[in-house]
Amino acid sequence: MPEQPLPTLPMWRVDHIEPSPEMLALRANGPIHRVRFPSGHEGWWVTGYDEAKAVLSDAAFRPAGMPPAAFTPDS
Repeated sequence: MPEQPLPTLPMWRVDHIEPSPEMLALRANGPIHRVRFPSGHEGWWVTGYDEAKAVLSDAAFRPAGMPPAAFTPDS
């Protein structure tokens, strides 16, 4: 099976509040997606609350040199 091209962010939006149909479709298929940014870099788009909280509270995703106190899971 050929590899599918990555979705590119940002996706065009009708307004600044409602997600685009493409964003809604991705979110409906799961909380984490590999995406391509306009710069050409690849990354992850996290839409689920629990998944985002886990990523933001995990030291592995913290920039080097950033103190742990800057990221508190309950704040």
